Amino acid sequence: MGTLIVVLIMSPPVRISEIGLYLRCPRLVYFQNLGSIAAPEDAARMLLRALMFSLSSSPSSQFSASDLQGLLEENLALLKQEMPVIYEIDSALVESACRDLQPEIESISQTLAGSMELLLPCEVEVDLRSEKLGLSGRLDRLAHGGVPSIIRTGRAPEAGVWKKDRIMLSGYALLLSEKEKRHIPFGLVEYARQGLIRRVEIHGTDRARVLRIRDRIRLIKQGRLPDRPDDAPCKGCQAEEICRTRHSLASKFF
Repeated sequence: MGTLIVVLIMSPPVRISEIGLYLRCPRLVYFQNLGSIAAPEDAARMLLRALMFSLSSSPSSQFSASDLQGLLEENLALLKQEMPVIYEIDSALVESACRDLQPEIESISQTLAGSMELLLPCEVEVDLRSEKLGLSGRLDRLAHGGVPSIIRTGRAPEAGVWKKDRIMLSGYALLLSEKEKRHIPFGLVEYARQGLIRRVEIHGTDRARVLRIRDRIRLIKQGRLPDRPDDAPCKGCQAEEICRTRHSLASKFF
């Protein structure tokens, strides 16, 4: 008798960035998976993130606001030269982003200086992956004391953090906990443009939601077109045209 060989094809891990995309709009995950849209390159966003990463090389976490301002300005000048080469971005876009960010360095430094001890010493861009959880991602910063931290370039809410940021941070905490076999009780969200560091308690309900969204993303990647949420941010969305076309085609058959 012949031998029956069963081959199990494991789904690739869902990336935490895809969970963030899902929380913006589930259909963005669908169209990105099809290759219909690509992640946009935003020089201003990339520059601000790179500037926050550059702090990882600081020899001390003790800064006055003026010292931190000087360091950020020095790093900004360096990034102006390096980013077009590293990321293959038009140098004119990087120069424009630097001009726009320069006036904000002083206010960022004044707010951030008092929180540097929360961040340093640190590791940046830490790759995490768990076949058991079916998740992967690149954590922005493993901050002082082994605390997960993510960098956001948009505006901070009046208090706390945005829901999307809390859920994504919980996803990274899950991965870090699985890798290091330790409990991760809290994490940090860095709202870089304002120099704010917000502490976030990691709750079981948020961990569970990460896994539920993971399962929904798996279905989307199998070809299931998700419903468009009533509050979807359609205006200015790069998928707006193809999304409306797909919706119209579906309406003819259902």
